[in-house]
Amino acid sequence: MLDKIMEMVGGDAISAITEKAGVSADQAKEMLPLAGESLKEGLMSQVTGGNVDGLLGMFKSVSGGGLESNGIFGGIKKMFMTKVMSSMGLPESVAGLVAGSGMGSIIGNLAGKISADGDTDDIDASSLMNVLGGGDGGMLGNITGMLGGDAGGGMMDSLKDAAKGKLGDIAGGLFGK
Repeated sequence: MLDKIMEMVGGDAISAITEKAGVSADQAKEMLPLAGESLKEGLMSQVTGGNVDGLLGMFKSVSGGGLESNGIFGGIKKMFMTKVMSSMGLPESVAGLVAGSGMGSIIGNLAGKISADGDTDDIDASSLMNVLGGGDGGMLGNITGMLGGDAGGGMMDSLKDAAKGKLGDIAGGLFGK
């Protein structure tokens, strides 16, 4: 699912990176897998920590213009920046522009898709789960699989509970506790 998400939002991210950071389109394309890894790692740390509300807050902050001040976004952006510096050999100033513009574009596009997927055009746990993927092929399902869980249970059951208004203990559900 992450590959599908990156395909959906990658073109906009490449444009944002080339326009704001001044790197070539080829360099920007090379950075997309690094952005995908950073996004996956950042989302996984929030989900396994039970911070669904925090993730929802990050996606909601896009519409209010507060994405740059969101702590979760800052952490994902920093991961991306570090990967760009070490893998691409770019200086911190350029890598910072790449990370900010690229990840901002990706999160912004995802927020739009999450909002459009919901019944109320609002960003909620149910629409988040639908876009990021709750089954075997979904991004969150893949994260569960990477951690040795069952994509149909544990963490996904907790996310379903969160979608119904009960946050549940995602980390406990993930590890069967």
